[in-house]
Amino acid sequence: MKKRIWLSALALATALVALPACQAGVTTTLVRTSTINNTTTTTSTITSTTTTTMTAIETPPPAQIDTTRTITDMYGRQISVPANINRVLTAGSIEAQLVFMLAPDKLVGLASAFNGNPPLISEQFSALPIVGSWSVGQIGNYETFIAAQPDIIIDGFAENIEEHQQKFGSIPVIGVNTGDLLLGYAPVIHFLGELLGVPEKANELISYYTEAMDYVNGISADIPDNARVRVYYAEGTDGLSTDPTGSFHTALITFCGGNVVADVQLLPGVGQVTVSMEQILLWNPDMIIIGRGAQANLYRTIMTDNRWSSIQAVKNDLVFVRPDNPYSWFDGPPGLGQIIGMYWMVNTLYPDQTQGLDLFAKIKEFYARFWHYDLNDTEITSLLTNPS
Repeated sequence: MKKRIWLSALALATALVALPACQAGVTTTLVRTSTINNTTTTTSTITSTTTTTMTAIETPPPAQIDTTRTITDMYGRQISVPANINRVLTAGSIEAQLVFMLAPDKLVGLASAFNGNPPLISEQFSALPIVGSWSVGQIGNYETFIAAQPDIIIDGFAENIEEHQQKFGSIPVIGVNTGDLLLGYAPVIHFLGELLGVPEKANELISYYTEAMDYVNGISADIPDNARVRVYYAEGTDGLSTDPTGSFHTALITFCGGNVVADVQLLPGVGQVTVSMEQILLWNPDMIIIGRGAQANLYRTIMTDNRWSSIQAVKNDLVFVRPDNPYSWFDGPPGLGQIIGMYWMVNTLYPDQTQGLDLFAKIKEFYARFWHYDLNDTEITSLLTNPS
């Protein structure tokens, strides 16, 4: 006897209509049969229904990425700057040195050319264009700066910063304070390290800087006033210009324990004072440091001209031309080179007290860390040797 199981078409239609909205049903009928003596008997029918529920999902709009950040510069001005800063120009030469030592790949132009012939600097950096600055005696070109398309401009001239910002339009002008140009570099190095995204490099440089200051203090603090080397700072083409004690141009001499002999009025600005040969003879310095001007020619003049021959410094061959490649170690202008200048100056003034100092090693370390250049011993000897 055969039993047939029918699925009513009407029942199926009714079931589909009854499904909730946004649901689709699939009904599968599985029939298990057995065959005995050519007789097929249906033993069971399994019906399963698989239901898929489709839910509408709203896709959120893409997240808005903020490409700027707000900072407070060193003069208390709140400024919006790019989140990632890759192109930098500076309004002055000291600021250019700061950016160069921290993030040279971000510097797109120089305030002035590197010193030296050739400059002791990697070729990739010596080829940077000279865009000028607003340093003492210079007037930069706004159009040149804007054409270089910097992300920001670093400016150390607080009195002119708002004027510069107005001229540069939408390019953010960031004010930095370079301190007293010798003992106040740590805060500005730290600030620029954070701004440019290189805080670890800033900490590395600050560590070398503070170590140099500590070393010099350890030497100079033990030298009594009456034993301090008396120094004349010879400037100009004839050596008859100088800067007195208290000037930032002679600050390195004083910090390293020297006694600046020029007892003349401190002038504002560039600060050079013209003095007479008679005054220099009366001062009779123990040492002469040659600064700005025709250095090689001035050295030869001082060492060969009879007017200078009776001075103690000349008689004892204690006349030195400052090293200044690729930046000055002393003055002209004073800058970050003064950090290695600390070791050079204290060693020049007091060689007996600094016998344990490996000056060559300190110079190599400084150039590698600050100027991104690997000096060899021949180059160091050239830096430290007076012109013939």
